[in-house]
Amino acid sequence: MSALPPQPPTGPGLPPGVPPQAPQWPAGWQGAAQAPRESRGVAFFVAIFLGILLLASAGLNVLLLLLSIGSLAGGGLGDADGVPYDEVHVAGVRGGKDKVLQIAIRGAIAEGGSAVLGAPGGTVSQVKRGLRQAAADDVLGVLFYIDSPGGGVTDSDEIWRLVRKFRREHPQKPVVALFGDMAASGGYYVGAACERITAHRSTITGSIGVIMSAWNFGEAAKKYGVEQVAIKSERTPFKDILSPTRAMRDDEKALLTGIVDELLDQFITVVDEGRDQLDRAAATKVATGAIFTAKQALELGLVDEIGDIDTVVAWFGQKLGRPVNLVEARRRAGLGDLLFGAFGQKPAEAALTDLLTSSTGPRFLYYWQGGR
Repeated sequence: MSALPPQPPTGPGLPPGVPPQAPQWPAGWQGAAQAPRESRGVAFFVAIFLGILLLASAGLNVLLLLLSIGSLAGGGLGDADGVPYDEVHVAGVRGGKDKVLQIAIRGAIAEGGSAVLGAPGGTVSQVKRGLRQAAADDVLGVLFYIDSPGGGVTDSDEIWRLVRKFRREHPQKPVVALFGDMAASGGYYVGAACERITAHRSTITGSIGVIMSAWNFGEAAKKYGVEQVAIKSERTPFKDILSPTRAMRDDEKALLTGIVDELLDQFITVVDEGRDQLDRAAATKVATGAIFTAKQALELGLVDEIGDIDTVVAWFGQKLGRPVNLVEARRRAGLGDLLFGAFGQKPAEAALTDLLTSSTGPRFLYYWQGGR
């Protein structure tokens, strides 16, 4: 920095009558003197910000590395879709090589969620993965633990088809169901695909039927002057069926009732084919939408016995002629779990929300609404 220029005197020694003068610096010199101080302050905050970004990036890289190592390590019953699973003992002979795989269906049956970043998909995807694992040579049978109020018609039927296909392709592997607190509607639909059903003595089951519901705000809309405008062709009078702002016409109700009746017939067929104790007439008789206790379901032929997990394990032992190790393949926590846990709903809760409030419109359901 150049030396300061000579300054006019400002103190004693001024000629008489000359007032003191403030120092006069060259234009721009004062700013140049302060600039290094301001620059140092800005640089300090920039350095802190970059340091935080660097630490966050390093932490994320370490997390992803650990997840990758876990995926490569795998474990238990094998990795489905590259996601690591651990084999967890449930009942029977701990550590035994004669395994029966438990596939749990808990909550609403809905194909939602995402497989991105390790987050699980919906119920159908989980059952697909479980049955692929059950095809392994060291798995001798499958137990479906069902605690569900049901769900989507198509989702329930897709699982039913997956179970029936597995039974055809692996006839030597028994596939049975154990009902938990609830196995209603679609939950029972899935259970009917199994060769045997055990219900806990406190199980609620049944609700064999179809439902489709939608809100109607017509009266409220009139009260507050709200009007929905729908543009449709005269050739498509049903295009705005179930409009929330007007009453349903009789022909619209007849159309939807016809679809519900057809889907109910499909449900009755599943019960008829799956339960040797019931013929078509008996299956139709119980298809009223009513729910039943485990004792009532046993008397009606909807289940084979009342028991618990130990009852089922004992049955497998007798069926296979050896004690079995009941295990469940539980997915290791992934990055998706961290994200879901930190920012909102769990995947299963998100699937239920999507099932009941989907923006795609009303859905036909094998679902007991009292089981929410």
